[in-house]
Parts: sequence; structure tokens; C-alpha cells
Amino acid sequence: MAGGRASSAGSPCDASVRSSAWPVFVIGVVTAFSTLWFAVGLTHTIAPVVGWIPLPVCLALAAHACLGVARLGTLDAPVRLLWRNFALALGLITVGVVGDAIDLSAGRDPAHPHTGLLITLIYFCGVLVILWGLLRTPFGRRSRGQWLRLGLDAGILTLACILFVLYYLLVSGEELTAITGSWWSLLTISTLSCFVILAAVKLALTGAGPLDRGALWLLALAVLSATSIGSLVTPFLGGQPYVSSVQLAVPFGCLFLALAAERQRRAPAAPARVPRRPFSLLPYAAVAATYALLLLATRDVGGEGRLVVAGVIVLTGLVMARQIAALYDNARLLTRLDSSMLELSRREGHFRSLVQNSSDITSIIDVEGNLAYVSPSIERVLGMPPGHWIGHPVIQCVHPDDVPVMLDLSTRLRARPGATATCRIRMRHDDGSWRWLDIFATNRFDDPSVGGIVSNARDITDTLRYQDQLAYQASHDALTLLANRALFAERTSQALADGDDVAVALIDIDDFKTINDRLGHAVGDALLVVVADRLRECVEDGDTVARLGGDEFALLLRGVPEDGADRVVRRVLAALGTAVHADGHELLVQASVGLAACAADTDASELLRRADLAMYAVKERGKSGYRWYAENMDAQAVEHARMGAELQRALVRGELFPLYQPVVTLPDGDVHGVETLVRWRHPERGMISPAEFIPVAERNGMIVQIGAWVLRQACLQMVEWQRLYGTAAPMRVAVNVSARQLLEPSFAQTVADVLAETGLHPGDLLVEITETAVFDGGPALETVQALQALGVAIALDDFGTGHSSLGLLRTCPVDILKVDKLFVDGVAGTAEEAAIATSIAQIAQALRLGAVAEGVETPAQARRLYQLGYRLAQGFLFARPLPPEEVGVLLAARAAGRGTGSAEPPALAG
Repeated sequence: MAGGRASSAGSPCDASVRSSAWPVFVIGVVTAFSTLWFAVGLTHTIAPVVGWIPLPVCLALAAHACLGVARLGTLDAPVRLLWRNFALALGLITVGVVGDAIDLSAGRDPAHPHTGLLITLIYFCGVLVILWGLLRTPFGRRSRGQWLRLGLDAGILTLACILFVLYYLLVSGEELTAITGSWWSLLTISTLSCFVILAAVKLALTGAGPLDRGALWLLALAVLSATSIGSLVTPFLGGQPYVSSVQLAVPFGCLFLALAAERQRRAPAAPARVPRRPFSLLPYAAVAATYALLLLATRDVGGEGRLVVAGVIVLTGLVMARQIAALYDNARLLTRLDSSMLELSRREGHFRSLVQNSSDITSIIDVEGNLAYVSPSIERVLGMPPGHWIGHPVIQCVHPDDVPVMLDLSTRLRARPGATATCRIRMRHDDGSWRWLDIFATNRFDDPSVGGIVSNARDITDTLRYQDQLAYQASHDALTLLANRALFAERTSQALADGDDVAVALIDIDDFKTINDRLGHAVGDALLVVVADRLRECVEDGDTVARLGGDEFALLLRGVPEDGADRVVRRVLAALGTAVHADGHELLVQASVGLAACAADTDASELLRRADLAMYAVKERGKSGYRWYAENMDAQAVEHARMGAELQRALVRGELFPLYQPVVTLPDGDVHGVETLVRWRHPERGMISPAEFIPVAERNGMIVQIGAWVLRQACLQMVEWQRLYGTAAPMRVAVNVSARQLLEPSFAQTVADVLAETGLHPGDLLVEITETAVFDGGPALETVQALQALGVAIALDDFGTGHSSLGLLRTCPVDILKVDKLFVDGVAGTAEEAAIATSIAQIAQALRLGAVAEGVETPAQARRLYQLGYRLAQGFLFARPLPPEEVGVLLAARAAGRGTGSAEPPALAG
């Protein structure tokens, strides 16, 4: 609705256009009145002054319309000047007509009017101003033929108009002489009128630049109507003294002039310049009007004359019709040709722009192999302008290695017209470098407008460089710049396909995660770079060093027997064994290496798999070393996989069960605590040792679920013993926790949940961990600290066999040290054999930690341990791992107070 109201209201511009159209309407009404008065005046005598009154009205309104157009700021200056001249001329003529009206009102005889000298001069000036305005319009540029056609057309129109004027003068000479005062005045005004007619004809035929073409036609009609109407109506005047042809000619001329002004006002500020053919209907219209005049002039001729005149008119009309039809056909053809040429020019400009501004090089090579044309883009690509290349052989700028390629291209192209070919060559840049170009060429020797080989060359230097960079990045490790897994597999496959003796070594840096976590990723990355450099130094040319990911490297050794591969691996281990300086840290690096040699029907992935099995065999054996792949490793891998699947089912089916080994006090052998151990009763294989299934569980992650199950069983059993035996129950129940469990973010919460569920006091639970599990700190150490915060006791199991860092005792919250059986076995021997056990006891006493001796099997060991200060021990001497029921028997005896009471404590007897 708002849009409708806005539309109906109109814009100020629309209002201005409507307000300027009223003179046309008034002149039209006055012209209609004049025509009616003129028609009545031919047969009846009416007031003569009434016939002259419309003339100044029409002239004044037409002058007002022209002046309004002259004031438009959107028009060019020549156009405004032309309309200003029209307004001035009409104003002068209006003054003259008013003067005549005053003479009539002063008492002059209407039947014999007379125009004075002053009024004649005013008319003369008005006609002169119109003539000056029309003649100042520009002709524009024209060819000689166009000037000839223009002259002929102008001559036809001018002659026709003059013919009308002369006829009018001859017919109405006495009347006009009476009006103007003399034949000299009449002749002067008539001559000026002929010049005005000539100027109007010129304007109609040539145009006036930015002047609206419709307005131009209306101006021509205004001039022609003002001159021809008088001649056409004069024969009908008869002897009427008060009726003049001027009374009809002037209103019609003013009407067409006002319409022209209104058309110019409504025309756009910058009219479209339409191409115009040298063809106009105005000369033919002038001839037709002349024949109409001829019919009027010969109306009193006899029948023979009228027959001849009619025949001439008809024949001339037919000839004119035929010529007009031919001209229209020519005009259509020329218009179509103009459109085709315009489209051709547009397309030519389009393709020229494409060639001139394209980044590709477009060139034409003549029959002698010289460059006949080259596009400007060659300067951007090769550094030299097109003029440098024209007339020179293209072959002289081609890379010497690519000259045969270019010659082959030329041979293929010259084989037949229209042949096409492509090639990739290097061309010399102005700075001396070489640029890679992809060339597509076509033989156009058969085309006279071309006469050579047309080629399109695209600079692909940067593209190839980027492709090489991407290919390198896709096949190499970004940190060490070694080959990656994909490239290593590709080269291994190629070596196998070539039939070479191939050996693959898989290298894993031992405890790299510990270094990376404790010292930071920057140190870890620096270490990997040093390792990569040392591996490069250990291999020969033709071998491949790759980083497969993380801390895992691989060597592809070609053309070496197994003993040669042994030497390379030993060289690698020796190189890595030397201290490494990484980011300000001095590190000792060890590695586990698996070796596999090619065999029948092995591929790259199979070689890597076998080397991986051998490498894991080294790690299971204690790390740091190398092993060759053996066939039984496959069986072990299959067995581990099968055992892993069965282990998952065993946990669900209840095939796992706990045993408890007592920890006793020295010297009396009283039960102090128990350590929880897990066993697997397989339905088919019987009892399976933890040494078999625990490594499998750690490898496949089942250790987390098994550990949680063992923890819950131990806590439940401890609560049950406390309920049954009270103070005779063990002081603590111990569970072993692997490094994998400590890395679980939720492990501390799991322990807390189990304690809450079972109701066991946190101090009654002992968690046994290994030195290796917490040596690297990080999340594992944070988990241990969280456990201690719960109130759970921490024991460092197998102390002295792992990293054995005394600093660990300061960073890791430990309550008890458990001495490994390795150091207990020789404790009853020499002082040197007992030195480590002695030192550990002293460390525990100094740090106020508890100490438990594991693996005690003889009374002599028990006595010696007691002498060294150990007060807790466990081993087969005291008890093997027992089911809960048998432990209950021991606890029941303890509760009943069945001690031996002997002087020699039973734990030390023997």
C-alpha cells in the first residue's frame, strides 16, 4: 500500500513534466479554433480581427515552451542555444503579429491590411535568428559519397519547398504585397524563408548531435508545415479579403514546434547514439508533395493534360515505390552487416583482450621457425618484451636437453595441416634461470590469415615446484626429513621387485616416552633429530632410513647378507649408545631393534610385520639389543592373540581367582599382611602362570579391567577377614598395580570407589608399584600422589631392579621398599653378595621407610636378614600363595594364641 501511494504521488520530475505540457495543450486548442474559423471564413464574412488573435497566442506559448527547454541544465550547450534562438525568434514574430493586431484595432481597413517597415524588420530579424540557430548545428564527419547523397537530398527538399513558396507568391502576390508594403519586402522575406527552409532541411537530414531525433523531426515538420500549408490552401481562398493562409500556417507551425520542445524536455539526458544509414524518406515525401501541388496547379487543364499528369504521377510513384523498397532492402542488409561487423568487432576485441591480458603466452611461428607474433605476457614469463623475440628462432631459447623434444614437436606438427601436439620444455629467462612451459601447438599453415604454427604456452614452473614440495612433504617426515612410512614401503616394494637381497631393521627408542614427558617435547624432538642423523651415518648409499612415527625408525638395507645387516645394526646400537646432547641435556639412549630378511613370497608389509615381532621380542627380553625374526615368533604372536581373546572371556566366566601370600614379621613369623596374586584356571589348559598372561593383558589393555577386579576382590576379602578375626586379621592387604593402570586418569577414583563400596579403611590397603612405572613422573606420579592423599599406603616393588634412582624416593610418596629376590638370594653368603640388601636396609632406616625382603627360601636367609635389620619378609620359607580359606586357618590359629613359645623363633629355626 505504501508503495502504491508513493507511486500515485509521483516524483517532482513527473510533476515538472506534467506542468510543462500545458502550452502544447493550449496551442492545440487554439489551432483547432483557427482551423474551424478558417473553414467558416472561406464561405462567410466574419470579424477579421478574430482570425489574427490566435497567432500571437500560439507564438507566445511556443516561445515559452522553447525557453523552458533552453533552461534545462541536463542538455548540452549547443542544444540549449538552439532552443534559445527559437524562443527569441518566436518572440520577435509575436511582436510583429501584435503590431499588426494593433494596426487593425487602430482603424485600418481589414480588407486591405498593410504592414509597416518596423514590423517588417521585426519579422526579418525573427527569421534571421531561426536561420542562424539552424545553420550553427554541426554537420559531423562524412565521406565524399555521403556528401553527394546529402547534397542531392537537400536539393530535392529545398527545391520542393521553394517551389511551394514561389507558387504561393505567384498566386497570392498582390495580397502579400499589400501586407508587406512592397515587392522588395516580400522578396526579402521570401528569400530568407528559403534559407530557413534550407537550414531546416539540413537539420532534418544530418541531425544535431545530442538533439533528440524525435524533436528534430517535429522541428522539420514545423518549418515545412509553415511553408507548405500556405501554398496548399491559397487556391481555396477565392476572393475572401479577411482570410489569409498565414492564419492557418502559423498555428500549425507553432503546434509542431511546441511538440518538439516537449519531446526534447522528456528525452533522456544522454540519448543513445543509434548508427544511421544514409537513407531518408524526406526527399520522397517532398516529391510526393510537389505532385500534389502539380495536381492543384493543373486542376483547370483539359482532360488530355490531366491524363498525362496523372500518368506521370502514377509512373513516378511506382518508380519511387520500387526505389524505396530497394532502399529498405539495402538498409536491412546494411543494418545486418553493421550488426555483424559490430559483433565481429566485439568478439575481436574480446579475443584480443584475452590474448593481450592472458597469463599464457600466445605465439605464431613462421615456416622458417622464427617467431612472427608473441603476446605481451612473454615479458612477465621470460623477462623480455615481445619486440625482443619477433624474428628470432624459438629454438635458440630452449634448454639444450629439451631441443630434441622441440624438434620432434615441429616434425609432428608439419606432418599435416591442422595437426596438434603438446610438449613440456624449459626456456631461458632473462635472468638466466629456466622456466618450465607446457606447450599446445596447432599447424595453421593452411590458413592465409595465420600462415604458421599457433602455440599456447603456460608457465608451470611454480606449479611443478609446489608439486615437488607437496610430494616431498607427503613422502618425508617433517621433523627429521627422513623418509616416512609410505615412501619406505614404496622403496621396500621396489627393492623386492628388483630381486635384491633386502633386510629391514625396525628400531624403537627405549623409554622415549619417559624422556619426552619428563624433559618436554622440545627435548624429545631434538633427540629424534640426533637419532636420525646418527642413523644416516650408519648406512650406505642406496639404503633408506625412515621414521615410521613417534620414536620408531626403520632401515632398508639393500644388497647385504644377514651378517652384513648384523654389522649395520651393531653399528647403530654403538652410535646410539654414545651420549646424546639434545636441547641442553645430555642423554643416554638405548634401542630395541628387530630384523627381518626377505624370503619367498614376502612383501613390504610382511617384512615390516616380521621386524616388528622381532623388536617386541627384544623388549620382552629386557630391551636394548636386537633379534632376527624367527618363525616361532609368529606362533607366539598367534598365541598371544588367542590368549588375549580367551582372557577377556575368562574374566567374564570367573576363571580368574585370587591367591594371598602372607608377609610375616621377623623373627617370630607372625602374619603381618598379605599380597594378592591372581591366577587363571583355564578349562582346557589348566593353571596358567601369571608370567604368561599378565604380559598379554598389559599389551592389549586387559590389565586395567583385571587390576580393578583384583582390587575389589582383595578389599572384599580383607573386610571379611577383619569381620571374622578382628585384630588377628592382617594389618594390610597388598595389590600390584601396573604402569598401564597408573596412566588411567580415573584410577585413583576407582580405588576410592572400591574402598567406599567395600568399607575398607584406606590405611589397610597397600598399593605396590614398580620403579619404572613412576620414574618418568607425569600422570603416573600424579596418580600415586592422589592415592596417598586417600590414605592408601604405597610400596615400591622389586626395588633395585628398575631405574634405581635415589631421587625417586624424594619425589615419589613411598611407605615401604620391597627388596627383590635377586638381592636376597646371596644375602647369606659373602659380605659383597649381601652388600645391596644391606644398603637397602640402611636406606630404609635412614628414610624411616618399611622394608620387606621378598623370595626368602631358607632359614639362613631369614636369620641374616634379621641381623641386617629387616623385620618383614615373605617367601616360600613362610608360606606359598594360599587361597582365602587356608589363609583363614592361619588367622584362626593366630586368633587362638597358638604361638610356639620356643626360645628360637620358628622363622629363624633350621
